Amino acid sequence: MNHPFELDSRLRPELERLLAAAGVPGAAIAVTTSQGRRRFVHLGFASLEPRRPVTGGTWFHLFSGTKLYTATAVMLLVQRSAIELDASAAEYLPELPLRHPVTVRQLLAHNSGLPDTLRGFLAIHRADGSSTSTTDALRRYRLQSGRPPGQGARYANANYAILGELVSRRAQIPYASFVHDEVLAPLRADLRFEQTAAIVASAATGYERRWSPLRLALRFIVPEASAWVFAAPHGPFIALRPYDLDTAAAGGLVGCAEGFLPLLEEMLRGSDGLLSADSKRAMLSVQAGGAAGIVSRAGMGLGWKRGVTAGREFWNHEGGGAGFCSETRLYPDADLGIVILLNRSQSSALSRLCHRICERLRQHGS
Repeated sequence: MNHPFELDSRLRPELERLLAAAGVPGAAIAVTTSQGRRRFVHLGFASLEPRRPVTGGTWFHLFSGTKLYTATAVMLLVQRSAIELDASAAEYLPELPLRHPVTVRQLLAHNSGLPDTLRGFLAIHRADGSSTSTTDALRRYRLQSGRPPGQGARYANANYAILGELVSRRAQIPYASFVHDEVLAPLRADLRFEQTAAIVASAATGYERRWSPLRLALRFIVPEASAWVFAAPHGPFIALRPYDLDTAAAGGLVGCAEGFLPLLEEMLRGSDGLLSADSKRAMLSVQAGGAAGIVSRAGMGLGWKRGVTAGREFWNHEGGGAGFCSETRLYPDADLGIVILLNRSQSSALSRLCHRICERLRQHGS
C-alpha cells in the first residue's frame, strides 16, 4: 500500500535555494522504498507565463531515463525466451547495416561501439497524438560506422533505437504498445509516449536559455522542428511548445513524478515480480567498464549506470534534452529510490545538481 506524504518540510528551503541558484523554473521530486513508502515535494513553476505552480499532477519529459523501461522490456522478452542476451542483434534484425557483430547485451550496456548522431537525438514532432515507428526512428542513426564492440561503455542513443526495433520485432507488436501492456500496466505506472490534449494542459513547459548550443543545434540540424518548437521568451529563457520524441525507446516517456516510482519499487524488491530476481541482479551488475554517466562513472549494467560516492554504490540514469532534465536513481543498500524532474534543458551542471539533491535526500533518510 502506498502512503504519499510531503518530504520533511525542513528540506524545502534548502531545495528551493539550490534550484533558484541553478536557474530552474520548477521541479518535482519523489522518493520511495521497496515497500512503496512514498514522499514528494513540488517546487517552483510548471509555467512562468501564465504562472502555474508544479503540482503532483504536473507531467514532465523523462528523456533518456526511458532507456530503463526499454531495458525492462528486453529483459521480459529474455525471460520468455524470445531474446537471448548474448545473441547477435543481426540474428533478430538481419537488415541492420552493422560493420561489426553486436550482441543484445552490448547494446543494453552501451558497449557496442556504435556512434551517435545529433539528428537522431534531436528528432521531435508536435504533441498531437501521432507517433513514429521504431523502424523510421532507426533510420536516423549511422549504424554502418563505429568501432569494434567490447572496448568499454560509450553512451549512445543508437543502442536503444536498435533495441526499440528489436522489441517490436520479437514481441510482434509496436514497441510502445508492448511497453504499455507488459511493463507500465502491470506496474500500474501512469506514463505515456504520446501526449494527449489533457496531458498537455497539465504538463510543465520546457525552458531553454535564449542563447544556447542546443538551440543552435536544433536550428541547423533539425530546422523543421526549430521553426515551430520555440515559443515566447521570458527573461533569460525561451519557452518550448509541446512536443514528443521520434525515438521513443531512447527517451520518449512522459509522466508525473509519481508515475515513475513503480519501476524503482520493483527494482528495489529483490524477489521475483514483474522481473525475476535473476533479471534484476543482472541489470544491477556491471556488464561493461567505463564511465557512461555524468556522475555514475563506475561501469554499466543493463540499462542502469553504476556510480560510487563516499564509498556508497548507487545506480542511476540521467535524462534530458530540450527544456527538460531528469534523474532516476536507486540506492539499493539504503532501500531508496529517487526521481527528480526539472523543466529546464539538461546540462552537466544540472545533472550534478540532481546528484547533490539525491545525496542530500539519502543522508536525510527521507
